[in-house]
This record gives sequence, structure tokens and C-alpha cells, in this order.
Amino acid sequence: MIKPILKYLIIGILFLYVFTVECIAFNTKVQADSTTIEEGTYSIDYVILRAEDDSVSIANDYFEKPANLIVQDGEQYIQFLLNHSQWTKELQAPQGDAFVDVDVVEEDEAEDTRLVQFKVDRDLSEPVEFKMHVLIETMDPVYDHRYTVRFDFNLDSLEETESKEVFKKVEDDQDKAPVNDDGGKEQQDDKSTSTISITLAITLLITSVLFVIVLWRTVKK
Repeated sequence: MIKPILKYLIIGILFLYVFTVECIAFNTKVQADSTTIEEGTYSIDYVILRAEDDSVSIANDYFEKPANLIVQDGEQYIQFLLNHSQWTKELQAPQGDAFVDVDVVEEDEAEDTRLVQFKVDRDLSEPVEFKMHVLIETMDPVYDHRYTVRFDFNLDSLEETESKEVFKKVEDDQDKAPVNDDGGKEQQDDKSTSTISITLAITLLITSVLFVIVLWRTVKK
């Protein structure tokens, strides 16, 4: 009588193991999906790749890291700083099926820098294509090229920041209302809930395995 029970318990343990693994995989996928990010301002690392392969583009050196990801009123914006601003004559971000010029938030001609911003309309877990026109007249011969690059944002690097200055710039440019200060707390609560769920599942799995081991030893005796 005990052996059939043991068999069903083992089947149940295997099912629970698969369920636990799927829960962990789903939770990781959700965290990596940029559409689930709560309101707030975050720093985010990125690298600029060539259009045709995953090698780093020379344009990567023209941009400071990290960028700012701003989530506000259901919208997302990315802000990043260009160095050698005079070289980059044109920078276009995707909007729908077209490309539009990025918005200039701030420019410093003395430092040759430019803070730009674009509205995100897609999941950042995939590289985002940009159109660029780079003109370096001081080179001989003159470097004058238009090409496509891909901004590869690392969602695992997201860190919430305390910067209110970035929020203000977005509000001035986009006529948006202030961000709810509870946004960061809500995100932490969501992450805590997910972590607790996974911990409970793993604890249940370990407890069940130990129970099967004890029962197996009892049957052998």
C-alpha cells in the first residue's frame, strides 16, 4: 500500500519541480520586459551595436554611459548624453514604422555635449535601431557617413535614481504632471512579492523531497 503512495508522491514532486522552474523562468522574463517597469527614473547601461551584426559600433564612443530611463504617466523616455556633439549632425529614433529626430534637452557648446531624449514605443529587451549622420570635417579626408546602429539596453542594469532634475526636464518638454513618488515603492513591493512566491515554492519542493526520502527509508526497513 505504501509503495503506490510513494510512486504518486514522486510524480507529484516532479510536477512541483517543473512548476517551480517555470515560475522562476516566468518571473525572470517579466523583470526583463521593459513594459512592466514602474514609474520612476532609472539609470540603464547600454552599448551601441552595428546594424549588421553584434559587434560594437565605433559610434559607441560618442555616447556617455549610463543613460536615464524615465517612466512617467504610462510613457517611457530615454535620455543620454552625446560627447563630440558637433560630429553627430543627425540622430533619429524609431516611432512606429518611421524614424524621427530625437529631442534636444540640453546643449553645451563649450563642452561639446548634447543631452537628447526620445520616447520609447517598444520593448527595450530587443536592440533599438537608430539612424545617424556623422560629419567630421577635421578629418582628412572628411568623414561624412549616414548609417544605422542599434542601441542595446541592458535591463538587468536598471537602478532607480533620486534625480528630480531629469523629471523636470521631461515635464517642461512634454507638459507632463509630476511622477507619483510612490512609484519606486510599488516596484519594490512587486519584486518582494515575486521573491517571496519563488522562495515558498522552493521551500515546498525541498520539504517534499525530504519527506519522500524519510518515507523511502521507512519502506526499506
